[in-house]
Amino acid sequence: MATEFEMSFSGSSKNLLDAISVLAEQNINLNTIATAKIGDRFVIKFLTGSEEEVRRMLMKADLHYKDRSVLVVEMHNKPGQWLKVAKALVDSGVEISASYLLGQKGDSLRFVFAVSDYDKAKAACKKMAECSVD
Repeated sequence: MATEFEMSFSGSSKNLLDAISVLAEQNINLNTIATAKIGDRFVIKFLTGSEEEVRRMLMKADLHYKDRSVLVVEMHNKPGQWLKVAKALVDSGVEISASYLLGQKGDSLRFVFAVSDYDKAKAACKKMAECSVD
C-alpha cells in the first residue's frame, strides 16, 4: 500500500516550491509528484517511501495536508492494459477518482489508482494474471 499526499496553496509558484523544499531539506525523496494550478490555488500530489517522516515534517512546518491510501499496480507495457485494469476495478464496484503513471521498469508500467474502496480494488487486481499489486 502506498500513501498519496496532497497539499493546496494560494499565491504564487514560490509558495509551491517553499512547501516542497521542507521535504528536500530533510532529504526526503519523492517517488512521483504532480502539480496543477486550479483557479488561484496550486495543488501538489506526491508519493514517497517515507510516509511517517513526511507527516512529521509537514506537521512540524505547520503545513496542512491530506493523505490517502492508493493502489499501485504493475502491468505489462502493451496497448489496452491500463484500460483492462481500470475496467476490472469499475466492474467490481470501485470508483476511480484518479490514476497516473508512477514509472516504467523494463517491459512493465506502474500506475497509481486512487479508488473508493482500497481493499475491494486490491482484490480485483489480484484476480488478474496481467498485473500485480504493491
